[in-house]
Amino acid sequence: MTKTRVKVLMHYLKRKGNTSLNEIVNFFFAPSYETIAKKFIQRIDQHDKYDKVYFEGISEPMFYPKGIKRHSLFLVTVECFNKKNWHYYEIPQTSVSPGDAVIDCGAAEGLFSFKIYRKCKQVYLIEPLSKFVGTLNKTFEKAGNVEILPIAISDKEYSTKISDNDTSSALSDTEEGEIVSVTTLDKIFFERNTPIHYLKMDLEGHDYKALLGAEHLIKKYMPKIAVTTYHDINHASQIANFLKSIVPEYNILCKGIYQETGSPVMLHAWIDKEA
Repeated sequence: MTKTRVKVLMHYLKRKGNTSLNEIVNFFFAPSYETIAKKFIQRIDQHDKYDKVYFEGISEPMFYPKGIKRHSLFLVTVECFNKKNWHYYEIPQTSVSPGDAVIDCGAAEGLFSFKIYRKCKQVYLIEPLSKFVGTLNKTFEKAGNVEILPIAISDKEYSTKISDNDTSSALSDTEEGEIVSVTTLDKIFFERNTPIHYLKMDLEGHDYKALLGAEHLIKKYMPKIAVTTYHDINHASQIANFLKSIVPEYNILCKGIYQETGSPVMLHAWIDKEA
């Protein structure tokens, strides 16, 4: 019984929200991330500068930067493949459909896009950290429908630093790190009349600002959205209110419980087909 599971249970008992008792039981008694991840990872071939990770049902490898703790790989594998995980992006209402144009914000190692790009019309990976950009280029070098954008996104254009904390790297003026350029999704896509159907976002606390910088894009194309909300206790309500204010037709579903604050893990937004 880990401290994390006990914390989640205590938050559930105080404020259940959208989380069912069955979800809590599954979370409380689930195997470790490593155990679950190894059901999806076929093998890992180690090289000097990177690892080649092979997943069940996918013939080509994903390239993964050398030196990152193996737990980070297990974590993102579970988040992208285990449908019971609260961080899972593709619930039935926000699953990627054949022919979708997808924006992957905070792509990191690129596993989400690696899993779905074969059925998409176009996938745009937004990732500013250079060590991930290097392996992303190798992973997708033969994919004609994938574009890698080595830039960060927010609600305005500026330059800042990004901390090197592997899959949890975040923008920060106070941390040491690479200097990166920041822009908005409206600048990249809306102003160029680039249609999108799906918006995935995991930006380590900058998700809300990034959505503010995509207001016109979202209003015009009304994409399916899966965005993390656990980094800030206020983000679930702020994001839900913002999305409903610009696209009232959106359905909103928050899932999960973050152990530290009790806030939801993910927010999903979509429009019913008949709407």
